[in-house]
Amino acid sequence: MILECDRDLSLYYCWFVQKHLGLRLQHPKFGSHISVVRGEVVKNICRWNAYQSQTIDFYYSNEIKTNIRYWWLTVCSPCLMSVRQELGLDVRPEYDFHVTIGVWI
Repeated sequence: MILECDRDLSLYYCWFVQKHLGLRLQHPKFGSHISVVRGEVVKNICRWNAYQSQTIDFYYSNEIKTNIRYWWLTVCSPCLMSVRQELGLDVRPEYDFHVTIGVWI
């Protein structure tokens, strides 16, 4: 399950990385998004579509993080934590909530 984000978010930060670091990043394969459930068995599957097409609030840091290959912004969202809890999952995913802004290829 992913939360789609405005494409301009990753476009801006890809531009920023290229302008300031000279690195060209490829845009994320699935567009700007936050992974909410990733490779986990959902215990309460009847809640899977409960937030379909709804707007979800989140906050993101403007500090760009990287492991050299992937570049991302850290995200905070109490609402996404609640969604995970409703699905019967730990409120925090294995990898903290984040928006991937690009991949260095």
